[in-house]
Amino acid sequence: MKDPSERIGYLIWQISQAYTLRFERALRPLGLTQTQFSTLVRLSLDGPLSSAELARRCGVTAQSIGTALRSLVERGLVERHPHPTHGKIIEMCVTAAGEALAQQGETALEPCEQETLEPFLPQEQELVRAHLRRMLGALNAPALGPGNGSQYDGT
Repeated sequence: MKDPSERIGYLIWQISQAYTLRFERALRPLGLTQTQFSTLVRLSLDGPLSSAELARRCGVTAQSIGTALRSLVERGLVERHPHPTHGKIIEMCVTAAGEALAQQGETALEPCEQETLEPFLPQEQELVRAHLRRMLGALNAPALGPGNGSQYDGT
């Protein structure tokens, strides 16, 4: 039997668990979950998207994005608008309040980022990010956003 710490999946899972606790703790005062925060950031960066594309880019299920969107719409952080050319598609758009809250979330998460990268020298930190983006691109390219290997057009 192989030691679990020799498996990349185990290491990613353990890092994810540890980071998620810090991430959730940092966002709790803002009343945001990880999925809600990711939704606000994706919409702020990428513009209007369908809920299906949001789910792909956030790496969550359609049900999870639906729950996050309901709450964000109720809070006035996201609005629904008909797609300009596809009659059946509803796009989600971030409001000014949603963008402001996403920015507050970014600020709140900065200590998590610093703590996570602390073991690495400054020149190694970008290399760590690059390797993680490469792994993510291989497993879920839409999560990298448009122009980063995503095969989806936002619909």
